[in-house]
Amino acid sequence: MQPLFRPLSADDLDTMLLVEQAAHGHPWSRSLLADSFGERYFTGSLWLSGQGFQDKGFSEQASQEQGQLLGYFIADRILDESTLMNICVSPDKQGLGLGRQLMDHYLRLCKQQGLTQLWLEVRESNTSAQALYLSCGYIESGRRRHYYQSASGFEDAILMKR
Repeated sequence: MQPLFRPLSADDLDTMLLVEQAAHGHPWSRSLLADSFGERYFTGSLWLSGQGFQDKGFSEQASQEQGQLLGYFIADRILDESTLMNICVSPDKQGLGLGRQLMDHYLRLCKQQGLTQLWLEVRESNTSAQALYLSCGYIESGRRRHYYQSASGFEDAILMKR
């Protein structure tokens, strides 16, 4: 079965929260995820289709009942800039190239929307994400010292731009 992309909706919050909590030691709250559906935000998600899916035009109810959320991203846009706020892949599906697929989808959407300045922050300890972002054309542009809470206190955020 082929994975399917679609934007997220508020109806996906409970499913998103489960993936978020499983994937991150310090996950976003349900409230923070819910705030990501405003006018300035855009999202993408990757679903493993269930038996009732068609490649195109599947219903949202069918996706919730028969599909598995593999991963998603949340981004904002202001003028010609976008910040990738969150990208998350279900832990049991990591290492399969889904993060790359989500990034490629995000970059296509940015290009379609005329967004030319792209930003993100990543934990200093998340070297696999850093490698992905570098391979997508991002470069390090700065650091926020002691920005992220971690098991041992705090760690730096690496700022990246494309």
